[in-house]
Amino acid sequence: MAFAAFAGAGWLRGVAAGTDRLAAGTAGLSAPEKPVAADGLAATVCGAVCAGGWPYYLGPVSHADSTGVIESLAGAPAAGSAQQERIVNSILSAHNGPLPLLQAMRPRQWLKNLLVFAPMLAGHALTQPSLWQSVLAFVAFSLCASGAYLLNDAQDVEADRLHPVKRLRPIAAGRLSPARARTGSAVLVLAALSLAWLGAAGLAFFGVIVVYFLLTLAYSLYLKRLLMVDIVMLAILYTLRILGGAASTGIELSFWLLTFSFFLFLSLALLKRHSELQNLRGRGQERSHGRGYAIGDSMPIGMMGMNSAFLSVLIFALYFNSANVIRLYQRPAFLFAVLPLLIFWLGRMWLLSFRGVVNEDPLLYVSRDPVSLLVIALSGGLCIMAS
Repeated sequence: MAFAAFAGAGWLRGVAAGTDRLAAGTAGLSAPEKPVAADGLAATVCGAVCAGGWPYYLGPVSHADSTGVIESLAGAPAAGSAQQERIVNSILSAHNGPLPLLQAMRPRQWLKNLLVFAPMLAGHALTQPSLWQSVLAFVAFSLCASGAYLLNDAQDVEADRLHPVKRLRPIAAGRLSPARARTGSAVLVLAALSLAWLGAAGLAFFGVIVVYFLLTLAYSLYLKRLLMVDIVMLAILYTLRILGGAASTGIELSFWLLTFSFFLFLSLALLKRHSELQNLRGRGQERSHGRGYAIGDSMPIGMMGMNSAFLSVLIFALYFNSANVIRLYQRPAFLFAVLPLLIFWLGRMWLLSFRGVVNEDPLLYVSRDPVSLLVIALSGGLCIMAS
């Protein structure tokens, strides 16, 4: 009956489009996980929205909600009418509340921005002004990064719907419209730039934020599709957070910290790509969608990643012979004890990646991994004892 009403109003094409879109979004799910009701009502709602000129995938829709929406749409006068527009807009407004926007901002990723505190801690500049400027840098980087995530997800919405994990993101799942995500992105980036400009961090920090945003934008729009360029860019973006922390506090950045950080983050960026390829292999796929890699690249990526990891270990070992250690640490022997912990942690992360255990974001994996958190705590304690 609902299908007949849609056909009479010229909506059958939208129903078919919605069914295809819902099928794409639920590919690979087991039967209990699929959000489609037995009579296909959820797909019909999705089709109705698509046909009305609102190309959004609404994600899981309950049987009861679908029935009410279809009856309302079937009773509307004609396709494109004001009544139909109000009905569809009410559906979209329910899926575009503040919670999906907050989720799309990926607040868990703000953990990466704690790197801005590294110059203050490494330089032992534990003063109130340095702490305040580091907090300001943390907020500015978090706002800018969230703006970039919104823009990236709005650009990759179709590809994300085919991914077993990314399809659950608010934009890919249809709980947040791409248009609203782009608007939120612009607001967040402007807020970050305003904070960097109006804060007391100085012009150098503003310049770092501008460079960070431009590189993130280039990465989201194009560079992430280029072989190896995306990996180097990820390492640079991580390192820029440390540069931002140094610029905001006015602390001179140590050559040792900068070099160690770059090779460590290069290893983690390679680990990210390696884990993605391992997951592809587990799903029986050959190539990563929207990336320049095939599963055959996992071994050379793993080799480069492990080499980068132990290069960072070597740089950390050479650091003990520098003048900075003598100047900053009274008991440097405790600092040397960090070395075996670093070797253990990096080796373990790479072994887990080869086993397919690490998910596609190593830093988020670390934030949930008790062993990694214990290593970080022990390393921090040793640094305190050394100083």
